[in-house]
Amino acid sequence: MKCLIIDGYNAISKIKEFDAKKDINLESSRLSFIKALADFRHRNSSFDKIIIVFDGKSEGLGLGRQTYGDIEVLFSNKDKDADKVIVDILKISSGKNKITVASDDNFIKNHVRAFGCGIMSIRELEDLISLKKKAQRSKIIEKDIGNKDQDAITNELKKYWGVK
Repeated sequence: MKCLIIDGYNAISKIKEFDAKKDINLESSRLSFIKALADFRHRNSSFDKIIIVFDGKSEGLGLGRQTYGDIEVLFSNKDKDADKVIVDILKISSGKNKITVASDDNFIKNHVRAFGCGIMSIRELEDLISLKKKAQRSKIIEKDIGNKDQDAITNELKKYWGVK
C-alpha cells in the first residue's frame, strides 16, 4: 500500500493559501487543507492512503483521530508531538508499506531516511496538488470542446468584439 504522511502544521505554515487563513482561524485553515487533500485524493489515486498528523493539546492519553473521506487525521497528545507520532508510524509501517512523508522538518526527514521511506518537501506537495488541479481542468476543456466548436466560438466572439 502506498501511503502519504503529512506533517500537518509544517505544511499549513509553508503553503501561503493555508497560512493566510491560520491567523484568522486555525480550525478553518486545517479544514481547508484537509479539503484540498481530499479533492486531490479524489482526482488522483497515486496514494492509497493519506494521513495528516497535527500537534494536539489534548489531555488524553491516546491520539485524537478523525476521518474525512479517504483522509485520516491524527492529533498528537500533550506527551507526544506530531513529529514523534510520525516516527512511530514509520517504525510500525515502513517495512510493510511504501511510505512517503511530506515535511520540511529536519528531525522528520532524518528519520524518514533512516527507515528507507520517501521524502517529499512541502513545496513538492503544494506543486503536486496544484498541478493536478490544472491538469484536470485542461483535460475537461479538451474533451468537451472540439475544433468545430472552438472555431464557432471564436467566430462568434470576433463578431461580438468587432474583430475581423
